[in-house]
Amino acid sequence: MTPPVNVLVFPTRNEPGLETVQALAKSNKIRLFGGSSYESRFDPARHFLEHYILCPGCDEPDFEPRFKEIIRKHDIHVVFPMWDPLVAIFSRWNVPGTVFITPDAETAQLLLSKRATYERLSGIVPVPRLFDPEDAAPPLFAKPDRDSGSRNTMHVTNQLQLNSAVEQGLLLCEYLPGREFTVDCVSNMDGALLFANVRERSRIGRGIALGTEAIAEPAIQRHVRRIAAELRIRGPWFAQFRENTAGSPVLMEINARIAGSMTLTRFCGVNIPLISVFLFTGEQVKIPRMRPVLINRCLRTFADETPFESVIWDWDDTVIRKDGKPDPDVVACLYDLHNRGVRLFLLSKNAEAANLMLRHQVPDFFIEKRFAEDKVAALAELMASHKIDPRACALVNDSYAETFLVQERFPDLRTITPDAIEVLGRERL
Repeated sequence: MTPPVNVLVFPTRNEPGLETVQALAKSNKIRLFGGSSYESRFDPARHFLEHYILCPGCDEPDFEPRFKEIIRKHDIHVVFPMWDPLVAIFSRWNVPGTVFITPDAETAQLLLSKRATYERLSGIVPVPRLFDPEDAAPPLFAKPDRDSGSRNTMHVTNQLQLNSAVEQGLLLCEYLPGREFTVDCVSNMDGALLFANVRERSRIGRGIALGTEAIAEPAIQRHVRRIAAELRIRGPWFAQFRENTAGSPVLMEINARIAGSMTLTRFCGVNIPLISVFLFTGEQVKIPRMRPVLINRCLRTFADETPFESVIWDWDDTVIRKDGKPDPDVVACLYDLHNRGVRLFLLSKNAEAANLMLRHQVPDFFIEKRFAEDKVAALAELMASHKIDPRACALVNDSYAETFLVQERFPDLRTITPDAIEVLGRERL
C-alpha cells in the first residue's frame, strides 16, 4: 500500500484553513498536519488535529529557515498555504521533496494587487472602473489594493467618507449594488480549467459567505473560462463577481487559494482541496458529478438535500476510520438516521466487518450486511432485493474509483464521501 502523503495546512486558524482541514482529514491518502502562528489558542484545529504545529509568522525575520526546519522535521511533502501573502511567498520557494500548492510566482504576485489584476484583465472580462481622487464622486466603493474579502472596505456615500478613503489610500471603484457571487475553481498543472462552481453569496459575515447556494450563471462561467485562459492559474483558486446597476456581473477579485466557503462545493460532491493535493503530487484526477446544494454556516454546517429513505454504508475507511477505530461522526450519524426511520444497509468487501462491528461496539442498525468483491454488482442485487429506489437512496463510500463506477451504473443514486456526511442532515428536535 502506498504510504500517505504528509500535508501541512498553514494557517489553520482562518476559514480557508479550517475548510481545508475538514476536506482532507478523512482521506486515507493523507497524513494531515496543521498549524498557525498567532492566537493559536483560538485555533479550533488544535482540538481535532493530532499533528498540530506552532509555526513562525511570515513577518518574522527568520521565518524561512524556521519554516523549512518544520518541513524537514516532519517530512512534509505538500504545503497548502491559506493566506494570499503566503501563497506569494511559497510560490518562490524551492524545497527538494516538497511541493507548495501555489501558482507560479509571477501570477501569485499579480493577484496580490487588485489594480494590477484589473489592468491585466481589462478587455477580457468586465472589471470595475477606477477613479482618481480628483475625479471621484459618491456613490463609490473603496477597498485596499492588497487585501482580500470585505476587510477594510467602505461604501462611500458622502464627501466625508470619500475624504477618509483617500487618506487611507484605498482604491476608489465604481459601486456595484447587485448580487454577489464566488466561483470555486481548480485548474490542472498547466493552468487549464478543470472545474468551476458558481455560488451566490446570499448571507455574508466576517468577510465570508455564511449562506450560499450553487447556481447556474452562464455569463460568469464564460468570464471564468476567459480568466483561466489568460492567467493559467494552476491548482485551486476562486473569483468573486458582483452585479453592476445594469445587472451584469463585474469581477471584484481573484485569489489563488481555497475559499472559506468552498464547503458548499465539497458538499456538492467536488472536494477541491483533495483534488489539489492529488494534482500537485502527480496523480491523475477526474471531477465527480456535482449535485447543487444550499448551505447555511454557523457553528456547524447544514445542507439542503432532497428526501431519502435508505442509506447504504461502506465499512473500511467509512464506518471505520483509516486508523482502525470507529468514526464517531459516522456512529452519531447512524444513531441519527435510525432515529429518523431511515433504512440502513452495509455493503463491504471486508468479510470480517460483522465481527469487527461487535468488537468495536458499533450499533447494528443494518437491515442487511452484504459482503462482495464486486461491490457494484452486489449493490444492484441489494437494491433489487429490498426494492430500494435509487432516487431515494444514498451510498456513503470513501473510494472515488468505486464512486465513478456507481455513478455510471446508477445515475440517480446519491454518492457521498465520509467527509460530507452532513449532507444526510439531522433529526429536528
